Amino acid sequence: MKLLPSRLLLLSLCVLSPWSVSSVTLVVTQSPDVSVKEGGTVNITCCWTGHVERLRVNWLKNQTEIKNESLSIKNQSNNCLNLSFSHITRENTGRYICRVTVEIPVYSVINGNGTIITVSPTEKINESNTGHNTTGASHSMDVLIHVLRFVPLLLLLLTFFYFNHRWTKSQQHRAAATQEEEEEGDEEEKGDERETEAE
Repeated sequence: MKLLPSRLLLLSLCVLSPWSVSSVTLVVTQSPDVSVKEGGTVNITCCWTGHVERLRVNWLKNQTEIKNESLSIKNQSNNCLNLSFSHITRENTGRYICRVTVEIPVYSVINGNGTIITVSPTEKINESNTGHNTTGASHSMDVLIHVLRFVPLLLLLLTFFYFNHRWTKSQQHRAAATQEEEEEGDEEEKGDERETEAE
């Protein structure tokens, strides 16, 4: 019987205590995915619903923390934070997650669903002001690069054919010289035979 009153006292202290565990239903939402050209400005938001007194908001890009803010909430009218980018670059492309950590009344961590920012390059105009973008110039440069890759092979083939032609010509000259020598030798032999017969 003595245990029952002490348990009731302990239970009442836990229920009335500010450190008692209560559930905080906090819902975190984020801006939808966004696509933007380089140099543009982007604002993504992280909003939460639920009653909290103090919280911390962390922004993560591809699971790496990039921004951390602690807030003491006096009024519940503005439950959103922005993450802003001005003069955005392609390096800013990625998935951004808002992580809300409730510190008071009960510690809890809730992640937003994430916002994907896709940054695409801006299209540049040619200096000739023809209205064509650089895709045509880029394509021409690619073709030139591929052609230049074959120049060493072409030079090697031309060198091979040049030396092969010279070698063939020299072999033909040698064969012709050898044949002339043989013919001259034959002529000399015939001349010697004639001299011998004449004697």
